[in-house]
Amino acid sequence: MNFTLAGCVSTRSYRPKYCGVCTDNRCCVPYKSKTINVSFQCPDGPGFSRQVLWINACFCNLTCRNPNDIFADLDSYPDFSEIAN
Repeated sequence: MNFTLAGCVSTRSYRPKYCGVCTDNRCCVPYKSKTINVSFQCPDGPGFSRQVLWINACFCNLTCRNPNDIFADLDSYPDFSEIAN
């Protein structure tokens, strides 16, 4: 699949892994991950790159604020209009 951000599409295809849902009220979180650079091409202008968390493996964690809510720990990013919280 190609990633889309602010109307721009990644220049290559990816097979991302996502953390699933734990069946016992624990939260599924990335265990092994790294940051990769993803290049995007925009239809009406120059391209750009963004750093993206690439998940290699997940595990069910015992310490969770909101079990199975994947957005619970996101902070607000006022400087990036493409990230809406």
